[in-house]
Amino acid sequence: MSTVAVRRRRLLATVALVVLIVAVPLGVYAWGRSSGTFQVRRVVISGARPAHARALRVVLRRRFLGANLFTVTAARVRRALAGFPYVDRVAVDRDFPNTLKVRLSEYVPVALLRGAGQWYVVSAEGRVLAAATTVATPATAGGSSPTPGAQTSPSPAAGQNTPSASVSPAGQSSPAASPSTSPSSTSLPAPGANVVLPRGTRRLPVVVSDAPVFVGGMVADNHVRQALVVLAALSGALRRGALGASATDTSIRVTETGGLTVEFGDTGALTAKVLALEAVLGRYRADRVACTFVDVSVPDRPLGAPLLPAPLVQAATPSVTPAITATSTPAITPSGQPTSQP
Repeated sequence: MSTVAVRRRRLLATVALVVLIVAVPLGVYAWGRSSGTFQVRRVVISGARPAHARALRVVLRRRFLGANLFTVTAARVRRALAGFPYVDRVAVDRDFPNTLKVRLSEYVPVALLRGAGQWYVVSAEGRVLAAATTVATPATAGGSSPTPGAQTSPSPAAGQNTPSASVSPAGQSSPAASPSTSPSSTSLPAPGANVVLPRGTRRLPVVVSDAPVFVGGMVADNHVRQALVVLAALSGALRRGALGASATDTSIRVTETGGLTVEFGDTGALTAKVLALEAVLGRYRADRVACTFVDVSVPDRPLGAPLLPAPLVQAATPSVTPAITATSTPAITPSGQPTSQP
């Protein structure tokens, strides 16, 4: 047999093998799409929070039970769950012959947003996850029912003290005259008893926006989005104790329980700023002093009020160098920052 004939036979064999490799899966797929053997009879969800899993499962079962397993894609599942704004990512696994597995990831609620007379739950990314509802509250004897949408001051948790303050015409709370008080902070609203929020979100910190807000969309106010980033960076007791946050073009402030106000500056170096804050508060706790203000906008030189005795300041963590000493008295600059004056 000639060399040309041998090469021809090898080429034909290769082509036939490629056609077989491609045709067999295509044939199986075409047969599977039209066969009743692969109808979805069971839907399994993972990654969803328990409060949401039941509602998600109901929707997916209604939409895909009896559908052909070959035809169910992640895009179709995402469209079916479009009414659930807290769903982030969706992935689909087919467990042949009859089980559809859906893996979800959800946005995590980080704050309550007060905007346009309504309360919303928002994530760290600024996505509006849900809107609160308002129920009618019957008037009680000697009083009247709360007005829907009314802004009230947040009530402290049991065992916590609130700083005495007066409210200025501009809506700023002014601390009582004392060398250990913190700079003024914006008064934060709180949802009333007649506001119904999703389970587990009532104690979230509060942010306020004047921009339009709608469920499933993103928060348009850039200041609010910066405040959300800072709230999400808090950890442990700091996150649980946060009452709210506000932001301007130059600074972000977080209000904590017990009358503590924290100045973060911008959103840069948040990990270092949170570590500095924890170190400073640790020194105050060791001295049994209630800290009312900390500025960690420059994380390696935090400011605090009231002043600590010099030995405790010098004993602070090496990476956190306080910028105030025991021989100085705190003063408030026009911008509201504490400074050291001899």
